[in-house]
Amino acid sequence: MTKNDKIYHITSVCAFVLHICVFVFVVVVGFLPYQENKNFYEIFSGYFGNVFSSFHPVLMLAILLISCVFSYFTINRPHLSFWAGILSFVFFLLEVLPYSFEIAFVSLLSRVGEIGISTYQIGFKLISGAAYIIYFDIAFFVYSMITLFIRSKTNS
Repeated sequence: MTKNDKIYHITSVCAFVLHICVFVFVVVVGFLPYQENKNFYEIFSGYFGNVFSSFHPVLMLAILLISCVFSYFTINRPHLSFWAGILSFVFFLLEVLPYSFEIAFVSLLSRVGEIGISTYQIGFKLISGAAYIIYFDIAFFVYSMITLFIRSKTNS
């Protein structure tokens, strides 16, 4: 095992642990007040319609869990880091984007002193803060591609 492979192994294990920590953090913080005294699980029930309304929060968390699974597989297969990053991005896009549009739209239409948007509470702020893992995923993907490039050069 070369020095670069050892460094990649340690970094990928840290990335896996970080993804697990973010998943657990989102699950726990989801019980805090999210918007208008409702938690994450109550807000996203019925978010996409009424067909699977009670399963929406679970399906959204499943996206983040699958991201954790892909980050586990990146320990031995660096090319899968792309999918771990994309799935994290999709979860946080679905979680933050609609409310960000609401905040921006209401802020544009109201006067300076009278912004009457829904009350976004600590749960929303903490889960939105957890979205910064996307920056780590981008950096780790670039590092994974560099590692694949180095492996291909040393094997040939």
